[in-house]
Amino acid sequence: MLQILQQWTETSAFFIWLRESPSIWAYPTVFFLHTLGLIFAAGASILIDACVLGAVPQLPLAPLARYFRAVWIAFALTIASGLIMLLSDLTRLDNRLFPVKMGFVAAAIVLTLVMRRRVERAGGSGVTRLCAAVSLVCWLGAITSGRYMAYLQ
Repeated sequence: MLQILQQWTETSAFFIWLRESPSIWAYPTVFFLHTLGLIFAAGASILIDACVLGAVPQLPLAPLARYFRAVWIAFALTIASGLIMLLSDLTRLDNRLFPVKMGFVAAAIVLTLVMRRRVERAGGSGVTRLCAAVSLVCWLGAITSGRYMAYLQ
């Protein structure tokens, strides 16, 4: 199955253009969209985590629940652009940091789901604080491992 997918992406006009074009509208734009989505998804999540952990006590927690919609929209952009980048070069699957990054991302998604429910209901309880701390570690881990993928194979 992976060989069929790799053969298709290697011969697809879109993916050839994406990999080989010097145009700013090719890979640089997809990478920009990935970064932009990550900024908003991780940024809003980190802000919510910081508030739950008490780092911004003057900011009330309940109104932050409405930012979860922005997190999901940005996360959808990040997933779509990340999938396009992955399909343009399936050798990224061989990078030893790829599963680490995906593990952090999966954990961050689960924690974001848990956090939304807890922020709307319980506010800053002990379990919510623990979720926020782990979420913060996951987002920072996903960003760091994703960035290091370019340097470590």
